[in-house]
Amino acid sequence: MHKKTRKKPHYRGKSGCINLPYGWKWTEGNKTIVKDPQEQKNIALGRQLRHKGLSLSQIKAQFDARNVLNRAQDASWTPESIRILLTRDVLTPKWQLRKDRMDARLRTEKKTKREARRAPVVALDEPDPVKWGQGHLANRDGAKRAYWPHQIDDLRADDDNVIHLDGRDVGKTADLSTLALHYALTTEKGTGLVAAALNGQLLSILEEIEFQFERNPVLHECVAVGKNGHRKFQRLPYPRIEFQNGSVLYFRPAGTYGESFRSLHVDRIWVDEGAWLSEEAWRALRQCLRAGGKMRVYSTPNGLRNTTYYRLTESARWRVFRWPSWLNPSWTHEREADLLEFYGGRGSAGWQHEVAGEHGAVSYGAFLPECFERCVRDLLEYRKVTITGQELADCSNEEQSAMRLEMLLGLGLQSGTFWVGGDLGYTRDPMELLVFREMDEVDVVDAVDAVDPSSLKVRRAGGRPEEGQITKDKLQRTNKGEANRQSAICNRKSEIRLVLRVHMEAVSYPQIAQCIGILDAAYSPAGIGLDNGGNGVAVVQELLTLDKYRPRAFSGRLHGFDFGGVTQIPLPDGSDARKRTKELMTSLINGALQRRELVFPAEDREIADQFLTQTYTLSNGIVVYSKGNDHVIDAVRCMMLAREKSKQDWFDDRTPARPPLPLMFETFGGEEEREREYWSEHRMRFFIRE
Repeated sequence: MHKKTRKKPHYRGKSGCINLPYGWKWTEGNKTIVKDPQEQKNIALGRQLRHKGLSLSQIKAQFDARNVLNRAQDASWTPESIRILLTRDVLTPKWQLRKDRMDARLRTEKKTKREARRAPVVALDEPDPVKWGQGHLANRDGAKRAYWPHQIDDLRADDDNVIHLDGRDVGKTADLSTLALHYALTTEKGTGLVAAALNGQLLSILEEIEFQFERNPVLHECVAVGKNGHRKFQRLPYPRIEFQNGSVLYFRPAGTYGESFRSLHVDRIWVDEGAWLSEEAWRALRQCLRAGGKMRVYSTPNGLRNTTYYRLTESARWRVFRWPSWLNPSWTHEREADLLEFYGGRGSAGWQHEVAGEHGAVSYGAFLPECFERCVRDLLEYRKVTITGQELADCSNEEQSAMRLEMLLGLGLQSGTFWVGGDLGYTRDPMELLVFREMDEVDVVDAVDAVDPSSLKVRRAGGRPEEGQITKDKLQRTNKGEANRQSAICNRKSEIRLVLRVHMEAVSYPQIAQCIGILDAAYSPAGIGLDNGGNGVAVVQELLTLDKYRPRAFSGRLHGFDFGGVTQIPLPDGSDARKRTKELMTSLINGALQRRELVFPAEDREIADQFLTQTYTLSNGIVVYSKGNDHVIDAVRCMMLAREKSKQDWFDDRTPARPPLPLMFETFGGEEEREREYWSEHRMRFFIRE
C-alpha cells in the first residue's frame, strides 16, 4: 500500500504536494506555484478578526459559524491551526526558493521551445561540423553553440594531420568535443580516441560531452543501451562511450609510458595538451592510428625543443594553427595588462607559452616524469582538506575561528617524525600546507671483500637478506682479524610520505597562523618551512612573536624562506657556498625523487599535474621557473629545505653531496686514512642508478 500511495498523486492532497503551505496551489500540470484565491481570502479574514482583538478560540468560532473550510475541505479548525494560518501570507524561505527555481526552469523551457520552433532543423548526419554543432550543441549559458572565426577554420579543416600552438581560453575544448561527437554520430562503426597527458585534462573534455548529453535529449538517445537497460557510458577503468550506430569513443590518459594506448586501434585521434606527452607515450599513441586515419593535436607550447610535439609543429606534413589568447572576443586591455604583470612582460616564457601560443624561450622540465611516477603510490593514510574563507566568515573571534578550523581538519595526536611545508602566497591565491611523515626502513649491510670491490652486492633496503648478505649486527660479530678483512656498504633508505594536504582559498593570515598552530599541536613536526612571500611574512612573524604561540616553541623549528634569495651551504672544507634558494630547493626535491624518498598519493592527480608541467628557462645564466600552477611544489620546496636545515652537518665529509642513491661506505677496525683512499678510488662504483 505504501508504494501505491507514493505513485498516485490524488493521495497527496488537493495541491498535489503535502508540504505546500496553506494559501498556495499548483497550476499548469504541477509546474508552477501560485496563490489560491479562496485560501488567501480565509487568511485575510483571520487577520482582520485578529486585528479586532479576537483570541484564537474566538476566531475558530467565527470560522465555524461562517463555514470556512480548511485544506482538507472540512471545518475542523483548531486554535493552533488558526495561529499557523495567520503566518502564511508569504511562502517559507524553503518553498520560495523552490518556486523561484521552478519558475526559472519553466521560462527556460518555454524559451527553448520557441527557439526550436524558429530554428531550422539540422540532421544528425549533417557533414559540416560547424552547422552540426550549431544545430545540436549549446554553450554553458544555455544558448545555441556559436563558433568564433578561428574555430570555424579549424573545424572545417580536412587535413589528415593538424597540430595547434594555442594560448589559453581560445576554445580548444569546444572544438575537440565538437569534432569527436560529430565523427561518432555521423560515422557507422567509427572508432576514435581522445587522449591527454593527464587525467585532469581529460576530465574537462568529458564534462563538456556530458553537458551536451544532458542539454540535448536527442544526443543522449544516440548512446547505445546495454542488456541491463543502462546507457553504454563506461567510466572504469577508462571512460568509453558506445553509440547506436556502432561507433565508439575511447578516453585515455597517457601517463608516463602510454600504457593505456597499447592494444587500441582507431581511425581518429584527438590529443589535448600534447606538449606534455612523454616520448614513450607518443610512440605508443602513433601505433594506435590505423592506416588512413587522422590525428589532431591541441596544446599550449612549453618551450621544450627536444620533444615530438615541437618536431611536429615544424613539420611540413602537418597543418599548424596558431591561436593566441587575444583571438577570444572577450579579450580586453585590462586583461592584457593583468597577464603582462603576472607573467613578467612579453619576453617572459609564461607570456609566450600561455598567452601568445609560441614556443618562445627554450625551457626544460624541472622534474623528470619517470622519477616522479616511480614515487607515486596508493597511500591509505593520505587526506586532503579544503578550507575556504566562506567557511570561516561567520567566526566573530579567534576562539570561534580556532574551533572551526579544528572541526574542519579533524586531527588527533600523531606519533612519529613529521615535516610541514607551506606555500602561503597572497590572500587571493590558493594556499597549500603539506604534512609529511618520515619513515626509516630496515638497514641492510652487504658483506664484500675489501680487496675485491667488484664483489659488492647492492640490494634495495626493506626486504629480507638474500643468500650472501648479512645484517649489520651479524657483520660486527664476525672475526675482524681474518686475512680478507670484511667491509660493508650500509644502504639506509628513508621515505617521506605525504599524509595531509590542506588547500586554502581566501583565508586571512591570522587564520592561517591558527591552522599551522593546530597542525603543530597534532603532529609536533621536527621542522616547518614557509614561503616568505605575501602572507608568509606576516604568518611567520605572528608564530614567532605573539605570546599565544610561545608555548609551541616555534623558534628553531619554523623557517621562512625567500625564494628570490640566496642560501649558504656549508662545505666539507669548512667554507660556505652560495646558491639561489629556489634552485637549491628544487635540487633537493630532484635528489629525493631519484632516490625514491618522496612518496606522493596516486589518488591526488593535481599533485602530478603540477610536477609534470613545471618547467624552467635560463635567462643570463639564471634559472627562471614557470609560474602559476606550482603551489604544491613550492610547499614541498619549503619542507625539503626546512628538513635539510634541521641537520647539524648538511654533507658528510666522506659522502659526495646527494648522490642518486644515498650509499655510505663504512669499515670496522681499519685506519681512517686507508678508508678514505679506498673511498676515493672506488666511490663511483656506489653511484648506482636503478
